[in-house]
Amino acid sequence: MTDAKEYGRALFLLTEEESCTEAVAEELRTVIAAFDANPEYIKLLDTPALGKEERVGLIDEAFYALNENLKNLLKIMVEARSVHRVHSVAKAYFDLYDASRGIIRATAVTAVALTDEQAARLTEKLAERTGKTVVLANEVDKDILGGVKLRYSGIQLDGSVKTRLDKFEEALVGAVI
Repeated sequence: MTDAKEYGRALFLLTEEESCTEAVAEELRTVIAAFDANPEYIKLLDTPALGKEERVGLIDEAFYALNENLKNLLKIMVEARSVHRVHSVAKAYFDLYDASRGIIRATAVTAVALTDEQAARLTEKLAERTGKTVVLANEVDKDILGGVKLRYSGIQLDGSVKTRLDKFEEALVGAVI
């Protein structure tokens, strides 16, 4: 069975070659949304109870308007009963897409939602630091009390009040009196 990363890589390389990478990215988002909205459909496409031709036919019916490369990839996954791995394939595709276009995805975890101005400033600072285009998501976690935790490209910067208080507490407990 081929690795999901290889499926994603193959799809990406094909779409780059045919100059339809952005269009296929949108179609792939649509496919993922459809599968997320109908998780039973993935089970149906992966079940050995239906014949291969019938399962492949379901892809043709549901996704008739898709780019042929994407539709063929889904058919290959149906034949291998590996449609349940479509999220991993999409992640590999989008990782390559982002890398090829100088995009990094970052998550700012804050106690309250960032304002548009705060998000713009944070995005700008991170873009300056990395030299890349930044797509910023904001997650709210009231437990951090204040400040921000920033995650991107396997890096986590923690400027939260909770972490600062925890470190202060550790210093006090470890202090010799």
